[in-house]
Amino acid sequence: MKIATIFILTLITFCFTRSYGQKELNIKVLNPPQNVKPGGHFTLFFEVEKQGLSLEHITASLQVPENWQIILSRKYEVDNASLRYVYTIATPLNAISEDYPLTFKISDGGALQGIKTTGIKVTTVRKVEIIPLSSYEYVREGDSLHLNYLIQNLGNKPEKIMVNTSKGKIRLKNDSLLLEPLKSIQVRVSQVVPRTQSNYWLMSNDLFVVLKDSANPVSNFLSVPVYSSNNKKSDPYLRFPVEAGMWYSHFNIRQKASSSVQYDFRGHGFLDFKQKHYLDFTVHGPNQINLPAIGSYDQYSLNYSFKKSTQISVGDYLLAFNNLMEFGRYGRGFRIDQKIAKTGLSAFYLQPRFYPNQKGTYGGRFYFKPKDNLMFSADFLSKNVKFNGQWFDAKMVGLSTLFRNRAFMINTELATSHANRKSDWGVFNRVYLHHKRIQLTSDLVYAGKNFYGFYHNSWQAVNTLNYYVFKKVSLGVQSNFTRVNPSFDTYALNTSPYYSSNSFLLNYDMATYHRLILSYHIEEKEDRQEIKQFYYKEKHGRLAYLVTAERFQLWAENRYGIARNLLSVNDDVKYTQSIRSVIQPQVRTFRWLWIGGFFEYQRNAKFSNNTQLTNYYYYGGTSRMQISNVFNANFSYRNNYAPDELIQRRSYLDLTAELNLKHHRLSVAAGRVFLPNYIQGNENTLYFMVKYALKLNLPLAKNKNLGSIRGSISGNADMRKSGILVILGDKKFLTDANGNFYFNDLPPDKYYVTIDKSTVNTGTITAVKTPMEVAAKNVNDISIPLVVAGGVTGKVLFQTGDSMTVGHQKTIVLVRLFNEHESFMTQVNDKGVFSFKEMQPGQWQVQVSVHGHQNQFEVRNPLQNVVIESGKLNSLSFTVYPKERKIYFSDESFQISLKK
Repeated sequence: MKIATIFILTLITFCFTRSYGQKELNIKVLNPPQNVKPGGHFTLFFEVEKQGLSLEHITASLQVPENWQIILSRKYEVDNASLRYVYTIATPLNAISEDYPLTFKISDGGALQGIKTTGIKVTTVRKVEIIPLSSYEYVREGDSLHLNYLIQNLGNKPEKIMVNTSKGKIRLKNDSLLLEPLKSIQVRVSQVVPRTQSNYWLMSNDLFVVLKDSANPVSNFLSVPVYSSNNKKSDPYLRFPVEAGMWYSHFNIRQKASSSVQYDFRGHGFLDFKQKHYLDFTVHGPNQINLPAIGSYDQYSLNYSFKKSTQISVGDYLLAFNNLMEFGRYGRGFRIDQKIAKTGLSAFYLQPRFYPNQKGTYGGRFYFKPKDNLMFSADFLSKNVKFNGQWFDAKMVGLSTLFRNRAFMINTELATSHANRKSDWGVFNRVYLHHKRIQLTSDLVYAGKNFYGFYHNSWQAVNTLNYYVFKKVSLGVQSNFTRVNPSFDTYALNTSPYYSSNSFLLNYDMATYHRLILSYHIEEKEDRQEIKQFYYKEKHGRLAYLVTAERFQLWAENRYGIARNLLSVNDDVKYTQSIRSVIQPQVRTFRWLWIGGFFEYQRNAKFSNNTQLTNYYYYGGTSRMQISNVFNANFSYRNNYAPDELIQRRSYLDLTAELNLKHHRLSVAAGRVFLPNYIQGNENTLYFMVKYALKLNLPLAKNKNLGSIRGSISGNADMRKSGILVILGDKKFLTDANGNFYFNDLPPDKYYVTIDKSTVNTGTITAVKTPMEVAAKNVNDISIPLVVAGGVTGKVLFQTGDSMTVGHQKTIVLVRLFNEHESFMTQVNDKGVFSFKEMQPGQWQVQVSVHGHQNQFEVRNPLQNVVIESGKLNSLSFTVYPKERKIYFSDESFQISLKK
């Protein structure tokens, strides 16, 4: 539009000069600015050839856009042949980003002699701020917190924003708003103060503003002190939490029903008041149905730690030694870990329970940590293994190192194996790198044919490289070659198929919660079971869409390509069509309930013994329910899975529910599950389990070092000190005739004492900040003095009048009263009046600030000192006036070039 205006004005100038038969006057624009900022100023130079013009009668004018101001204009002769006009122009703060026409006209004796139009581009400024308008001195557990924030658009572009908070609720009809330049809105964030196990803590209240087409949200938050309504540690006993209960299980395996009843007794906690000794134990049994994949096995374990430097495990435990030798093996035995300064030692013995091809295992480690992010270790492990029907001992030694920081991580292991008169070796290496726009991850595993660690005769290389072209666009390359033979426990149940693939990806973050993924894949997958269910090669393109909003989540995927079935008896099998479509939505219908669905369609010939195309339909649903910490439930259903997904445990039907009360816990689990290798012929197992636990806190010892707090209310002789309610958490005490109060039998800890303001005289406050932090060690004497409060009142005057409105936008004026220890804030009312009452006497400072139009106004003497006296109200006044624009002239000369 502006460009068209400039063209029309230029055309009018041309027609004007031609219609009157006049010679067009030569007007030049010297060195005009390429871009200008809103709210700034710039200078234009126009040079005009005299051509016999009369200097006495010549006049010039510059036509500027609406709300633009000419703050300076000058004229002077350059030489005998030309004149130069200088204009300094100020742009308004709300000037939007586009081209604006400025028209220069020159006349001689009232007759127009020439017109020159030039365009000026206003740059785009995006700036949104969040300013807290209110706060709390403190709150208590269970209170409702309501905080107001001001959102300002200080840029020159209308911003479509979305507001949200991670802590509570926002009172807005729509969470998506359009905020015009130099406009502001107020938002209230409300939340309920939760209950914790602390007597004092800081609670954060936040507000996030997400701008359209911007990956960086604007945020602000406030921290408010929270004081407990109860003394969380008022129990003088050291207690050890334990649970005692029963489990009932019912299974249907191969159409044969089995039931069992098991006892369950477990506990964990510290054994001393100084929290140096920690114990964790589990007694669960007997083992009546051996089905570890669903958790039906006995467990007897004891774990002890001392100062986090000594750890001892006896009984059943999971051995996770390292990646090469023993990545995860559950069994019965013992383990000891001892940390000594920057070094450490480990020793263990384990008899595997769920891996029949391995027996007695023992070993140890010595490590050295010169820094927190760097470690070196030497490892040894020996185990008795079965391979090809023969039992033999395998002994392994290895070295490993681990280094990590924010941008780089490397974990490398080298090991050698000596078994059955043969030696071999293995290597593990994991690398992560994030440097500027490049992100790299790499996993490498190699184990030789005679290496008998967790991996045997294995090779794996998984590499991913991503390059962020822009903030929202990244390109990626992935390569995966996996031919591993891991020795999983039977409860893991993974057949580990051979797999290789190469992929090329394009990721586009469309918006904050939306991502688009475009990729191309070449892959090969082979089943490892005796009767292969799949073996194919495939090439396909994929388009995926991901949504992760607060109340709605979606995964949608479409694949189209070709596949070759390598199970076919025909050697000349060609590639055939392969299609896969998936949609998986989830909706948060209530704050405590998610409901989702699953729908999948496939058309291919990958899973049959011939090349006939087959249609596959899979569907299901999920739901998640969480009601406080008392009740939660989860449900999922799938009608079936594709054959290449049945390589591990899969659930067709799964239901779990748990009721968690103060002293009782009741949980139910039921479902139908597929277990590969355990059940042949794609049969499945039905199960139903009920668990009940009684929760107890057993007393181990009584704290003999109980303290007490003894205090008094002090003040002037005429002040009432009796009958004042003093509060310590959930304990309350009414002062006696002399103003004394007592709290006894308090475990050593920090407590917070305050008084009920309704029980003191009007206008009387404490001379110290409350709640007051008090340590209960032995006997602690405190004094709470009372004083007559003072206050501050005032008014903010606008030099242009008493109006606080600019255009249709209200100007926000905040007043802060503060000293070295406390700070209070308020907002002036519509008449510009503010007040702080019932304040402690002493030295204070008052500061006034303008928000909403801070670039247009200034406050004269914005910071003032005030002495608050008992029983008196101080009166202050502040003046807000428009900012003045000042121009400074220089005696220096500058070379100005002509506009090309």
